[in-house]
Amino acid sequence: SSSALSEILSGKRQLTSKMIVRLGVALGLPARDIQQFSNDASVAGKSREVQQMSLDAFAYIADWYHFAILELVKTKSFNGNKAWIASTLGISVSEVNIAVERLLRMKLLQIGKDGVWKDLSPDGTLTNINEGMTSAAAKLLQRQILELAIRALNETPLELRSQTAITVGIQLKDLPEAKQKIAKFRRSMLKFFERSGKPDHVYNLSLSLYPLTKFKT
Repeated sequence: SSSALSEILSGKRQLTSKMIVRLGVALGLPARDIQQFSNDASVAGKSREVQQMSLDAFAYIADWYHFAILELVKTKSFNGNKAWIASTLGISVSEVNIAVERLLRMKLLQIGKDGVWKDLSPDGTLTNINEGMTSAAAKLLQRQILELAIRALNETPLELRSQTAITVGIQLKDLPEAKQKIAKFRRSMLKFFERSGKPDHVYNLSLSLYPLTKFKT
């Protein structure tokens, strides 16, 4: 409300982590910026450790390259060099460093003494985050996926992607079953791609199938 905003701007009311997330999502800020603002804020009733866990989980869900790094680990040509990872995914070395630290802290990634990287994520799911922040993070992730699809449309050759759509009239009563069919299709595609063992590239599938890893020329 306007009165609440006035109190925040005047310093009478303290921003909570949840409020920062809501404002950040509304403003379209990337997850890393939302987390930085939250880290800088004093959140009443929460220990720093608990707050960090929640914000790590938020950023993990919200930023696409966390999932991409975990998938990249499984590829044949994986190289643990941070600059190589950054170049392969088209992100900065700083983003790689922060993401890797976060994945290690959350025990979703393991780097052995022998330098071998291992994906420890439980089937790509994460539950130690409250529902409201999960919803906000999911919105940010979907926005990024759509932006990446647009980039692929402009930059990736047609033979290396599939981006299709249909327009169809429906009855709303069929929507729940349609969602179930889409979920079943996603799972079947996951099994299809995993059948051959070691992958050589990382892709996104949202009825747009496009690469996240760069092709070397």
